[in-house]
Amino acid sequence: MSSPIKSIIMVITIVSLLNVGTVQSRPHAGFSGLAASADSAFTAATNPAGITRFTEPAYRLEIFGFFSESTWEEQLAGRNREVESSSDVVVPSGYLIRPISDKYSFSFTLLGAGFSDDLGDWPGKYFVESYDTINLSAFPSLAYRVDQKLSVAASLALTYVSFDQARKVANVFDPGFGDGRSTIETNGFDVGFGLSMLYQLDEGTRWGLSYNSEMDPSQDGKVRYQGLGPNTEAILEASGRRNTEVEVHSRMPQSLVMGLYHEFANSHAVTMDLAWSDFSRFKLSEFYFNGEATVENEANYDDIYALSVGYSWPVASRWMLSAAGLYVDDMIEDNERTMMLRMDSMWSLGIAAEWQWTNDRALHFGVSYMQTGDSPVTTPEIPSIGSLSGNYTKRDTLIVRLGMTFGAR
Repeated sequence: MSSPIKSIIMVITIVSLLNVGTVQSRPHAGFSGLAASADSAFTAATNPAGITRFTEPAYRLEIFGFFSESTWEEQLAGRNREVESSSDVVVPSGYLIRPISDKYSFSFTLLGAGFSDDLGDWPGKYFVESYDTINLSAFPSLAYRVDQKLSVAASLALTYVSFDQARKVANVFDPGFGDGRSTIETNGFDVGFGLSMLYQLDEGTRWGLSYNSEMDPSQDGKVRYQGLGPNTEAILEASGRRNTEVEVHSRMPQSLVMGLYHEFANSHAVTMDLAWSDFSRFKLSEFYFNGEATVENEANYDDIYALSVGYSWPVASRWMLSAAGLYVDDMIEDNERTMMLRMDSMWSLGIAAEWQWTNDRALHFGVSYMQTGDSPVTTPEIPSIGSLSGNYTKRDTLIVRLGMTFGAR
């Protein structure tokens, strides 16, 4: 899975703590300020109930960049190998808020993401050689202001996904033949929903809650084989697995985010978010060949809990800064981890800045460093090769966020 790293350091000179009234929104570094901040168009994605706080249309365009460097050490058949890799991922997004009346508001979020990895000629190529996945999502939401304190919202989650995977096939029944290759190409669509609420306790304190349903898009396609020896091909033909129809299910679990926002008298503010994901129901890849189920990934995942804390403060009449930290616990035990999802516990630290360019336009910049655990993996036995084991000795990620907000609250 791809991620981020090359460093950008932003230095801002503190000019004054006066005249902060022109700042209409504030930055939230890293993954902070999700459920209760509701101070920019970004709330259309994180807690749509917060859009009722806007009395005028608001828009936000944003780009997330993920840059990673890692070192993977593996052992196979008594031999050790070290693999260094780096990768970049860019995720664009857009957010729109439009008040309809004093009670109702509408928002729309568009997100795009893509992840890929080409592992090349490595020992685990019989499990996975390369994969490429694309996810496009749209979230229309309608929010209702119950009273001056409470707002609620309902959302649709419209998601298109595609998944391509390639792996080597050992011609174990055909001595002298090189490896063959298996490829899967699928795509699909699914509809989920979200529910959210925002409660304004007092002038400077808000509580937020956001729920997203499980998504389980059914992706239809074909599995194909190339370069097979005659005996291996005959066995595949007899099993009905040669050039057959395939469905791939990649279940994304339901999730819940709870958050607190509190602004002090000096215009400093603190946020806290606690997230839960029902990851025990996650399935990375579940294949159905001509209606017959074959579970490719039988790993037992654990529910995920994440905690983020952020602090933001004004540094000039049009500048705000923010710092935040995040911790995500492990989603899987070491003895259950697979080569296809080499994830572990994570922590992150980040900073962000926002410049109020005009009364209805703001520029946002953020950078976060993320560290992921060593993710040890031991695979089942590969025929004629043995078991592959390995772990990361380095795994650094830099997340860069650039955005522009239009419209005032």
